[in-house]
This record gives sequence, C-alpha cells and structure tokens, in this order.
Amino acid sequence: MIILVLLLCLAGACWLYWAKQARRMDEMTASLPSPPGLPIIGNATMFIGDAEKMLKNLEKLADLAYQHKGCIKLWLGPKLYVAIGTPEDAQVVLENCLDKDVVYRFLRPWLGHGLFIAPVGLWKAHRKVLLPVFYNKVVEEYLGVIGVQANVLIERLSEQTDQKEFDVLKYITACTLDIVFETAMGERMDVQHSPETPYLRARHTVMTILNMRLFKVWLQPDCLFNLTPYAKEQKDNIDLTHRFTDEVVKKKRIEYERKKNEVNFDESTGKLRAVLDLLFGREIEFTDEQLREHIDSITIAGNDTTALVIAYTLVLLGVHQDVQEKVYLEQEAVFGDSKRGATKTDLQKMNYLERVIKESMRLYTVVPIIARNIDKDTYLPGCGVTIPAGAGAVVGAFAIHRSKMVWGPNAKDFDPDRFLPERSDKRHPAAFIPFSYGSRNCIGRNFGMLIMKSIVSSVIRSYKIYAHDIGGLKIEMLLFPINGHLIKIHKR
Repeated sequence: MIILVLLLCLAGACWLYWAKQARRMDEMTASLPSPPGLPIIGNATMFIGDAEKMLKNLEKLADLAYQHKGCIKLWLGPKLYVAIGTPEDAQVVLENCLDKDVVYRFLRPWLGHGLFIAPVGLWKAHRKVLLPVFYNKVVEEYLGVIGVQANVLIERLSEQTDQKEFDVLKYITACTLDIVFETAMGERMDVQHSPETPYLRARHTVMTILNMRLFKVWLQPDCLFNLTPYAKEQKDNIDLTHRFTDEVVKKKRIEYERKKNEVNFDESTGKLRAVLDLLFGREIEFTDEQLREHIDSITIAGNDTTALVIAYTLVLLGVHQDVQEKVYLEQEAVFGDSKRGATKTDLQKMNYLERVIKESMRLYTVVPIIARNIDKDTYLPGCGVTIPAGAGAVVGAFAIHRSKMVWGPNAKDFDPDRFLPERSDKRHPAAFIPFSYGSRNCIGRNFGMLIMKSIVSSVIRSYKIYAHDIGGLKIEMLLFPINGHLIKIHKR
C-alpha cells in the first residue's frame, strides 16, 4: 500500500512538472497557429493512417503555416513540435540546432551511433575524421566502379526494351547498391544479377518495420513495440545485417594490420581502397563496432536516397521529352556515340543534366522532413517566435521546395533552368536543401551527385524514355510515388 502511494505521488509530481513545462512552451509559442487536437494525445491523430493520407495531412499543415508566416505548432502527446516552412527559419534551426530529434531513435538499434544519427559531441569528432574521405579527389577515384556498374544496368534494362511500363526503381537500387558496397566496403555483391540474398532480404524487412513504426503511433513506445512479434523480427534481421558488415570489417582490419605502410592506391593490383580501408589509421582509432556503424550508415542511409533521385529524374525525363532531348544533345556533345563511363572531365561538362537533377530533387524531395532537437531557446526571425528548449523542430524541406513564396507562382512546374546561375544567385541559401543544410548536412552529397549524373548519363545515351505523370505521392521514411517509378524504354 505504501509503495502504491509513493508511486502515485511520483506520478503526480512528474505530471505537475510536465504541466508546468508544457504551459511555458505553450505560452512562448502562443502566436503560432495549431490544428485542432485532443486532450493528452494532441495532434497525433493526423499521423494515423496510410502513407498517402499522412502526406496529404502534411500538405494541409504546410498550407496552414503559409497563412501564418510559415510556422505552426503541433503537440504529439507531451512533445511540442514547431513545423517550419520558410528558408529563413530553416536556416536558423539547421545552423544552430545540430542534435537529431528523438524520432530518429528508431534507427539506433540498426545504425547505432553512425554519423547519420550520432549525438552531437560524437558526430563532431567523427565527422572531422570522415570528411577527408569524401573530398572530391577521393570519390572521383570511384568513377571506374560507377562506370562498370552503369554498364551492367544498361544490360539489365535491355530486357525491358520495347515492353510495357515497368518500375525502374528496382533496377536503379540494385545498381547503386553494387556501387555503394564496392566503394564503401570493397566488396563486390553483384546485386544486379543476384538480388535475392539473405542480407538484402533482411535490409528490406527492417526498413518495412521501421516505416510502419514511424507512422503507427501505438508502436512507437518501446514497451508496446517489444510486446509485438515485429520486435523479434526486427532484431533478428538487424543482427543478420550486422554480422555481414562485422565480417567485412574484421577482414579489412586484418589486411590493414598486415599492410600498414600501404598508400591509398595499391599499384601492384590496381585496386582502389574503399571508404572502409581509408578509416583505418586515422587520428581517431575507430573500434570495429564504430566502423560497422559508419559503414552501415553510408550503405543504408545513402543508397536509397540516391537511387530514388535517379528514378524520379528518369521519369521526369520521360514526361518532358523536350528536356530529355536537351540532355541527350549535351551527352552527345560530350561522348559522341561512345557508351563509355563518364570521367571527371565529362561530368564537369554536364551542366544541363545537373540542373535537371537538382530540379528533380526540388520537386520530389526524397527526404521530405528534417527533425532537430531544440536544446536551447531559439528565436525564429521569420515568424517572430522563440522555440523553447525541449521542443522539436520539423523543417519541411518538401514544403519549402514547393513554396510559391520561394519559387514563384509556377513552383510546382518542372523547370531545370531555375538553377541557372543568374536565377540562383539571389535565392536564399536554405531555399534548396535536399542534402539538409549547415554543418550537419549530408557528408556524401558530392559522391551522390557523381553517381546520379553518371547513371542518368549512361541510361539516356542508351535508351529513349517515355513516361506519364508521376501522380500521387506517399511518405514513408522517404518520399515515394504511389504507383511506382513507371517508364517505358526504347533502344537509341
């Protein structure tokens, strides 16, 4: 009886403390509009339903925000979030609030403290060490790998020549996986020819469970999730992916210990060293677990985003035949009738293709929201409100990229020339944030652009593409078209 009374007193004290903090937060953000909510759960019902419905709800929230200086507030249970839809306020948050929001905790069993979700202190130390690995002069050495895998992709796509519409994403994903595995780990997986491996099935299973958990409120508390069969299924499949990477890390460490004096390029074999090879012998001596977490972050977080951008770009080229013709003529000027892989010099000449890819990333922002923890009171000049410490900020990259206030009345039209220098110079620096913004932006953005330009170049030189409009969208962890990335191809 005494224990029960003590527990009730403790619960009451916690509730009073939360109520006091919530009142302070509510008062500080009183000028921000909020959609109607319910007691206790707040606005959580807006995030119940399928992925298509949730994207529509997010678009409604964006419309509400633009009626009130670009910001609104939401209560998701006891947690206050401020949703941001203007470049000015996005810049403030992304430059000053570097800690990822608690929602990313769902990825921690898989990615640990890898660079993508590492706490700020660890992220700062490790990014400084990892950054040189992603300098242009390093990643450009991987163009040979990209060229080889692009040729395999062209061969695999031939089975769809002159056939009906098909979803090109699965072909692109297999190609980019082969590129990322070889460049990050030094392992040739040959996913394009053998897509049904236990490792890849495990990856898909984990992604499916994470997507489901992210948007099903009742599965978010660990105490409830752990009661479901999904918890064991997720753990078993995460363990399988970890074992794979652990084996590669151990093998590479043995090789490193044996060849400590080897330079970055092994002239005797002509074999380039992978990102994993370059992480040994740095100023921070990474443990095997840390190496696995960083490599998993690169191969998991980086691959799907890159593949999606390529797939969206190909569909848009199929829809906009005039743009496709301009891209092809630019490729013809660079390569003639050659089907060889792109070199650094070739890629530098692809100015129009780069604008096309950027416009694709703007319209179809594959990472549609960026969530940060507010660790100190932060003033937003655009909406004139101070976000209180303890709240979360959700930067709506998808909403900013389609904002008429930022991009003009035709913001939803596909226009690659938006990214001509003379049209970009006066644009706010945080108006275009497909790789996030600030010091915690995507470390692999330059490598991703190399892959995207190289793959689209190879495909467009080999095939003429036809497509209908992309149609409806849905949000999971990433942005997907409801009907898939459907195209038809004909041999050039």
